[in-house]
Amino acid sequence: MSLKSSHHPESGTVAVILAGCGAKDGSEITEAVSLLVALSQQGFQVQCFAPDRSTHDTINHLTGAPHQTMRNQLEESARIARGRVQPLSELRAQSYAAVVIAGGFGVVKNLCNYAVAGREAHLEADVRASLLPFVTARKPCAALCIAPMVLALLCKEAGIKEAELTLGSGAARDAVAALEFWGSRHVPTQPGQACIDAKNHLVTAPAYMYDDATPADIFASAIALVAGLSKLIETSHRGS
Repeated sequence: MSLKSSHHPESGTVAVILAGCGAKDGSEITEAVSLLVALSQQGFQVQCFAPDRSTHDTINHLTGAPHQTMRNQLEESARIARGRVQPLSELRAQSYAAVVIAGGFGVVKNLCNYAVAGREAHLEADVRASLLPFVTARKPCAALCIAPMVLALLCKEAGIKEAELTLGSGAARDAVAALEFWGSRHVPTQPGQACIDAKNHLVTAPAYMYDDATPADIFASAIALVAGLSKLIETSHRGS
């Protein structure tokens, strides 16, 4: 999805990572759309990416029961991106000012295997290859909801200690424990707030890590995330 930039012409394009379509087996739709709207409001150009492979599983979101048919993450992400999405394998960090990972429980099924492996989780190979260069180059990276788990694994791979990330108030105890086991530090935040790690150029916000969050709360999280990302990009631009 390409959006003409009016406020950040010097900062380049932001890569948005999707992992399918649907909270339980892909990217959470309200979060992903809120993120795209918030980026658009700030005048960022956006390009969506998703892995070109099957989802870990497919869930009936009405009943919670699994489907037998697998779905392709790239094809499903195209539902959100209106068809304007590229394979994750084509993402090159040098071509983008920053990367943002939309939330949804499917993220920790499809981009990494935390949902099944817990603290022994690892990144999927295409995710590691495409996103680790952003972290090692200290390019701004952002993640919404449960997606900071992917950033925590990337920081672990990059040897970054004490990266500051949030999963909300810390109610997701197992996830917080895993994040800290991997070497990052959890910073509690409230709905509508973002955690900015200026040293490591990371910004995260909780969104639906609060189960009773409203769509307005989700949009507030996306706005806070993008505001933090904007600051990091401007800092990076001044320092380049």
